Amino acid sequence: MENLIELVQIINKRKLSQIEILDKSLLSRKDTLFSKLYNGIADGIIKNDDDALQYLYGNDKESTNYRKLKSRFKERLLNTLYFIDMNHTAESDSSKKAYFDCMNHLYLSNILLRYAENRNASIQLILDNYTSAKKHHFFDILKEYSYKLVVHYGMSGNEKKYTEELSAYKQYYNEYDLEQKAQLIYTNVMMITHYAKNATEIKEKEIKKCCDEIEALVKQSQSLVVFFIYIRTLLFYHEIKGDNVNINKTCDKYLSQYKKYLSSILSDSYLNTIYIYKLKSLFDLRKDEESLHLIDTILPNAKGASFLAVNEFKMKILLNQQNTQAARETLHHIHSSTYFKSANALLKERWFVYNAFLEFIEQYKNNGNFKFSLSKFNNDIPLVSQDKSGFNFAARVINILFFIGRNDLDNAMQHIEALKIYQIRHFKEDTYFRSIQFTKQLLSVEKKSFNYKELHKIYDSNHLLGQDDKHVIHESEIIRYDKLWQIILNTLKRNEQ
Repeated sequence: MENLIELVQIINKRKLSQIEILDKSLLSRKDTLFSKLYNGIADGIIKNDDDALQYLYGNDKESTNYRKLKSRFKERLLNTLYFIDMNHTAESDSSKKAYFDCMNHLYLSNILLRYAENRNASIQLILDNYTSAKKHHFFDILKEYSYKLVVHYGMSGNEKKYTEELSAYKQYYNEYDLEQKAQLIYTNVMMITHYAKNATEIKEKEIKKCCDEIEALVKQSQSLVVFFIYIRTLLFYHEIKGDNVNINKTCDKYLSQYKKYLSSILSDSYLNTIYIYKLKSLFDLRKDEESLHLIDTILPNAKGASFLAVNEFKMKILLNQQNTQAARETLHHIHSSTYFKSANALLKERWFVYNAFLEFIEQYKNNGNFKFSLSKFNNDIPLVSQDKSGFNFAARVINILFFIGRNDLDNAMQHIEALKIYQIRHFKEDTYFRSIQFTKQLLSVEKKSFNYKELHKIYDSNHLLGQDDKHVIHESEIIRYDKLWQIILNTLKRNEQ
């Protein structure tokens, strides 16, 4: 009760003003501009300022009033963040709920200490959440909590607790410092990998140097964050070299050792990332049965984007095996899942592309006439069609496959020419080696006038197959190009017959 009395006295000394937030009572009213703006954004009706003006006012003459409303609305949103009840959200990760509570109480503790000048109430908030912060290893919060306690024990003359807490503070500070150093190195690796214009050989050397730097930090740290960043940097290094074998080994290194480190709020996210990398390496190494076994292990606990990503690998493997029945079941399972329904539009469109490949393989297996509405398919993937580095290439390829299947060679020829221009504009040799080689193969189809006998003579798959342990397959390669090439040859042979 002493703490409650103290808090009431603190608040009572200062005038209370009404806090403007967005609560259920306000949002449930349909006659307020705040509720209309909120619900319009939440329902996807409002996507920009022009949409908001029309939806709220019916014209663009109220722009001044809209700007005022927008400013007040933003303030209410920010105020509301302080009062989010993590116990009644869809978030099931207890560590994330704990982090929210610990961070919120750190903020309140600072308010009590610096604004209300009340150390006792401030310290009590720290003590109430200290155990939770230690349990989840929130080093960024722990160093702040511990620092406040060290000062408190020192000023109150509690020498024993002061000595104990000072030792703990140094540990928390050191672990957080190592996490930050690792994160800074990792940020540099991201810059080198995705934005630097240096040659691949120079990038390899720079990333290898970063790997060595983080490895030195790992030896000093118990933090899972530091260990994961080290593993993730190694994966970047092996990925840029196209070394699937070492990508796989690095994933195994994380899976065998991560439990030795102190858990993190991102532990599940880290594990999902490693699983996806391992699946990718197994797919590239053509270890399909091992991949399917790992997928069966992962899926029961997979959620959200991870659930969809794991099933993408499953779908690719089934399509490569031409197991159309299982692929159809997987597709139906995805479309009925809540994760698919709540996914963003681009992720959903990827599954339209998978469906198109499934339709093609089914008709190829059954000697069908390749009936499939390509116009509807292309209308269903507006975002994929604009994606210059992802599934756009796969969508273009599937159009060509259907035209070849129908023996519509004029359209096939036009799309192959368009694919050549697309590939020249957007594909780099080191990243899209297999896609570039496959485009060259398709161009040879055109040059040989789609003649199966001529193409069969010149066919040499070595440059496509190569060494699987040295070819990182791009995500747009849904059916492996060497298999797809054989399907094209067989289809051309059928057409001639």
